[in-house]
Parts: sequence; C-alpha cells; structure tokens
Amino acid sequence: MLRHMLENPEKVLSRDELIEAAWPGNVYVGPRTVDVHISRLAKVARAVIPACHYRTVRLGGYALECQSF
Repeated sequence: MLRHMLENPEKVLSRDELIEAAWPGNVYVGPRTVDVHISRLAKVARAVIPACHYRTVRLGGYALECQSF
C-alpha cells in the first residue's frame, strides 16, 4: 500500500484501489482495514519523514503529500 502511494504522489486513491494494490484478490479485506493501515503509516511517516503526510479526502480516499525541498 505504501509503495502504491509513493508511486502515485498527491493522487487521491480510494480504499478499493489501495486494497487492490496491497492484497491478493483471493483475500477479503474490508475498507476499514485500509483506515487502520493508513493511521499506522501516518504515525511512522510523521516520525521518519516529517515533510510527508497523509491527507484524508472525504468520500474519496487518501493521498500522500510531500513538500519539496
């Protein structure tokens, strides 16, 4: 999921897109699972890469945004 977001910076990715990118098709993953993983990734990103953050888009999904130096 992180790799897919890094490959598509600043693009709003839906939960379904993230599920499709991160889990095999024969495994059921609920949309709320993505929320939990984004929350954990965001916590790590704040500590490791302070210039990047996750943006939640209501009814849209998530986007990874990084400030350029």
